[in-house]
Amino acid sequence: MPQSAKQEKKPVIVFGASGHAKVVIDVLENQGRYEVACLIDDNPSIKGQNIYGYRVTGGKAGLTAKGCGDCLIAIGDNRVRQEIAAWVELKGFKLARAVVHPSCQLARGVTIGDGSVAMAGSVVNSDSVIGKNTIINTGATVDHDCRIGDSVHVAPGVTICGGVLVGDLTLIGAGATIHPNVKIGKNVTVGAGATVLNDVEDNVSVVGTPAKVIK
Repeated sequence: MPQSAKQEKKPVIVFGASGHAKVVIDVLENQGRYEVACLIDDNPSIKGQNIYGYRVTGGKAGLTAKGCGDCLIAIGDNRVRQEIAAWVELKGFKLARAVVHPSCQLARGVTIGDGSVAMAGSVVNSDSVIGKNTIINTGATVDHDCRIGDSVHVAPGVTICGGVLVGDLTLIGAGATIHPNVKIGKNVTVGAGATVLNDVEDNVSVVGTPAKVIK
C-alpha cells in the first residue's frame, strides 16, 4: 500500500474487547478508512492482553487519557453500547463514521448513522435509513424503505422486508423474519427464528412463528 494511502487512514479507538470486537476489528481492517488505534475495555482482567495484535489498554480512564481518534463501540448489548456511546460523546469524543465491510451491499439512497457497523455479507436496500450506533450483523438483510433506529442490533441472518420501522434499542434475534410494513417498537426483543407478521409495541419480547408476546 502506498505511504500516502496509509496516511489517509484515521485512527479509531475501539471500545470493547470481546468476540464482537473481533468481528468489528475485521471490518475495520478490510474497509480501509480507519486503522485501530487501541482497544478499551472496562474489564480489568483483560487489560494488557492482545487481540489480533492490538493491546487492550484499559477502561474509560484509558480512553480519557488517550485523547486521539474517533470511537467505535464494539459491544453487542444494545443498552451498554448506548450508555458508552453517550459517555464518550459527553467527554468530547466523536463516534466514528459508519464502518461497512466491503462485502456488504448498500443500495442507492441508503444512509447509515455514525458509530454503526454493517458486517460481512449484509445487505441494505434502497432508501433505507440506519440510525446511530447500530449493528447490521453478518448476512442480515434490510430491504427497501426501512427505518432502523439508534442502538439497534440486527443479528446474523435476519430478514427485514420492505417498509419496516424498528425502534431504538431493539434486538432482532438471529434468523428472524420481519414481514413488510411492520412497526416494531423501542426496546423490543424479537427471538431468534421468529416470524413477525404484526406490529409490536414498546418494551416487550416476542417469539415464535407467528411471533407472540411473552412479556
